[in-house]
Amino acid sequence: MDIIPIVFGMVGGLALFLYGLLLLSTSLQKIAGDRLKTILEKITGKRWKGIAVGAGITAVVQSSSVTTVTVIGLINAGLLTLTQAVPVIIGANIGTTITAQLIAFKIGAFAMPIIAFGFLLFFAGKNYKQKLTGEVILGFGLLFLGMEMMGVAVAPLKESALFMEIVQEFGVYPILGLLVGLVFTAVIQSSSATVALVIAMSMQGLIGLPVALPIILAANIGTCVTVMIASIGARLSAKRAAFAHLIFNVAGVLIIFPLLPLLIPVLSLTASSVPRQIANAHTIFNFAFALMFFPFIGLLIMAVKKFLPGEEPKIERGVKFLDKRTLRTPAIAISLAEKEAERMGSMALSSLDNAVKAFESNDLKLVKTVEKQEDAVDELDNAIEAFLVKITRCELSKKQAKRVASLTHIISDIERVSDHANNIGELAERKIKEKIVLSAHAMREFVVMFRKTRDCFNKSLNVMVSGNVKIAEKVSLLEAEIDGLQNQFEQNNFERMDSKKCNAKANVVFAELIRNLERISDHAHNISLSTTFGF
Repeated sequence: MDIIPIVFGMVGGLALFLYGLLLLSTSLQKIAGDRLKTILEKITGKRWKGIAVGAGITAVVQSSSVTTVTVIGLINAGLLTLTQAVPVIIGANIGTTITAQLIAFKIGAFAMPIIAFGFLLFFAGKNYKQKLTGEVILGFGLLFLGMEMMGVAVAPLKESALFMEIVQEFGVYPILGLLVGLVFTAVIQSSSATVALVIAMSMQGLIGLPVALPIILAANIGTCVTVMIASIGARLSAKRAAFAHLIFNVAGVLIIFPLLPLLIPVLSLTASSVPRQIANAHTIFNFAFALMFFPFIGLLIMAVKKFLPGEEPKIERGVKFLDKRTLRTPAIAISLAEKEAERMGSMALSSLDNAVKAFESNDLKLVKTVEKQEDAVDELDNAIEAFLVKITRCELSKKQAKRVASLTHIISDIERVSDHANNIGELAERKIKEKIVLSAHAMREFVVMFRKTRDCFNKSLNVMVSGNVKIAEKVSLLEAEIDGLQNQFEQNNFERMDSKKCNAKANVVFAELIRNLERISDHAHNISLSTTFGF
């Protein structure tokens, strides 16, 4: 028997299956992207809801790895706590069994018509939704074609005495199946693909339930590799979530594995065909894992915290929310960029407050703080901009594309506000070092101008978060008022200079202060306009 065609056929079929699964998962994520983000962000502390959400989302996107890695990204961004995330991860194990249930249907003969229909719908679709639907159908077709190819490729193995002896050994020593399933799944990073190959082999009569069960059990452990890799470099809570996922799956397998001799006769009664028995066993095992661990989720979290002790470090600068792992779901990635922009706006507002306080109190330490804050805002600006560029490379809806364009303009204006705050800090430093004294009248005008400007910028940040049109209108009115104040105060400054009430240096510093504050209000107005465009 020539082994080469068998190997290439099996690997080729597996590759086609994995590509179909990826296409299916990616397309379904695009369809459910905004709702996926909303659902995950609204997870409460009720554990059963978390499990239901994890199972439901995974059933929709057809990948437990996608759900779990997304959860890791959300934890890393501070949008989910470990307590909220663990039930979702447990639920993902249940949702992933839907894939096995689907592929257990013997519809390989219909794979080509499904592919043809999906292809035509994708290329001839008149709108984005039709094209996405075509991708989903195409993904399903490739999934079943890959299954068919694997089945055809391995069929000749029935004639191999050596292979059948090895299979018999797997039945006698289930630990061998456990090891093979673990290694194979860890390498290809897809438990669904492992289960698919097992089902394909069972369809050809190559393996029975006793051989299949240890392999599909081990697939639950092997799939943890993807999540563990995703947690590298993440914050402590994200690492804890990945480790909780590993503990949950390993413990479940250790509990079930010794009971297999007792369970096989029961599981064989769930269906008349071996492929369906395997799919049912996969579902029953993962449901059983969830039920067993449900009362002990709190203990699991405590154990993980003991194993990975420590406190989350406070991030003073650099990104806090951005996570490239969420780019596969643009809706979530955009949401994280929005949160980072909000944080950037708060930093710029704090920088402005510190700069003005430094000017009023002659505090050089605050001047240095403003410089550091300006550097931090610049870093964020670069990071968010780079992240937004990556998002634009994804397939976006029109609404999402507008929001990305809006955010690009917003962060640019926030960065300019920070620059002007730094300019005021530099004016404070000059005032201190050169011992410049502004008149009481000039200082009162400066305070009036600052309060109006701060209110304008603060309201623009409120608009950025809420998209509130009424607040945006107030920003426009404030910006126009500040323009008027600038003209009035500059005229007053010229009059003070003519009347010798202020020296030339003080007049120059005052004029620069007023100009910087007016420019901040301009950028605040831009932020408001960009936001309303994006919404």
